[in-house]
Amino acid sequence: MPMEDALVLADVLRTADSVEAALGAYVRRRRPRADWVQEQSRAAARGWVLPPAVRNAALRERGDQMFRDRYRPLIPAA
Repeated sequence: MPMEDALVLADVLRTADSVEAALGAYVRRRRPRADWVQEQSRAAARGWVLPPAVRNAALRERGDQMFRDRYRPLIPAA
């Protein structure tokens, strides 16, 4: 995420009329992504506090699919 932040910040600073406008544009562009990453972290944390037998059974049954579903937004459309 720091690399993404740097690229977006450089872009908005390059194209904005002022630093204040650039920072506003930066927040508007980055907030949805930051919120999404936080939610993914929370979802993962909820899974790790499940009783081990429940967690392990779910991972054995659906682990690959859960992983693909969670991180699908990171894969560019082909």
